[in-house]
Amino acid sequence: MERRDFQTVGDVLRQALEESRMTDRLDEVRAAAAWEAVVGTHIASLTARPWVSKGIMTVRTPDASLRQELMMSRSALVRNINAAVGRQVITDIRFTS
Repeated sequence: MERRDFQTVGDVLRQALEESRMTDRLDEVRAAAAWEAVVGTHIASLTARPWVSKGIMTVRTPDASLRQELMMSRSALVRNINAAVGRQVITDIRFTS
């Protein structure tokens, strides 16, 4: 008996991720990885690697003036990170010391 319902490995993996509800977490990881591309290497080098939980990105920024500057451009950063990921993943960014 021949099998005629072929699927690519990518399709099988995508289906497994959707069934295990891991796509949201993977998108959060992609958003954190997009931080350097969005803010540039210089700003990224002045901050710790961000982490994302439940749509909120947290970025440790030891410099108070940089933290204030980033807070003022928070909405643009959220928009640009979501654009880099390709969908609405980040709802807010928090900057901590």
